Amino acid sequence: MNEMQSKLNTYYEETRIASVEPVKNENGCYDYEAMFRSFCCPKKNDCREICEKAYKPSPKNEKFTFSPRTQGVEVSQYYAEKKYKGHRIPRIVVVSLSVPKPEQICSTAEKKTSSRKLNPHWRGTTTTVRSLLDPFVDLAPAGDGGDKSTKIIEQLLVHVRTGKCSSNVGGKNQEPAQLYKNCGGYLSKEVSILEPDVVVTQGDAAHYMAAQHVFENVEVGKVKGIANSIERLKEDNRRVYWLKSYFPYGRFYSANHAGPKIGCESHIVGAKLENLVRYGRDIKKFMDEEGR
Repeated sequence: MNEMQSKLNTYYEETRIASVEPVKNENGCYDYEAMFRSFCCPKKNDCREICEKAYKPSPKNEKFTFSPRTQGVEVSQYYAEKKYKGHRIPRIVVVSLSVPKPEQICSTAEKKTSSRKLNPHWRGTTTTVRSLLDPFVDLAPAGDGGDKSTKIIEQLLVHVRTGKCSSNVGGKNQEPAQLYKNCGGYLSKEVSILEPDVVVTQGDAAHYMAAQHVFENVEVGKVKGIANSIERLKEDNRRVYWLKSYFPYGRFYSANHAGPKIGCESHIVGAKLENLVRYGRDIKKFMDEEGR
């Protein structure tokens, strides 16, 4: 375990927001009640009550579910050392709002979906990072050897989510804003420990949370398109390149992004969004000026 990962894990333990182990019941389904009991966050009851009050049953969501995250934030050696294949790369932290919606997944369903399939959000995230790193290192397209290169890209970024829990309240919409407000304060130290060169926020809500908790003296209005700026971290005054991006879904792949629509893993073959490659060149200039 690298030192940065150790510091991050220690912070999660100290604040009692460390991820929990997945638990299954006798039917092979996730036991969300057991996982909730094992989560130590002091704000967890407030968050669940807020989400439960907002919950409206539907044919797809017959039962309210609420779950703490079961996956920790991973810091690879590539990220920690800022090197891949001998090339210097920036540390990229991607900030999004929420963890994936919990589902009533049972063992039989898992067997049917055992093959690796990236959801649209994560396809867009890996494509974004692939594009931003283009001026730094040649990353083989995902079609070379299956999804091998996508798995590599996952090790060249760190993904931080504002919400530490999730529910099935919102469907395609966000959960109640109070959930993110309860968790937002953790972002400042999380991002500081990761010592990023680049912070990518996905969608307006993530921009607002970053402006409030990550950066010093920043006001952000509604972002039209994609915007960039150089800011300082609130925790340690570190200069960082901030890229405010769309949430990577829907219009993220529209024609004005000069990139292909990515509907499945096989579509990622050589996929780069040309406008994001240009931001990658801008990041390289920033890195060179900083002498990092």
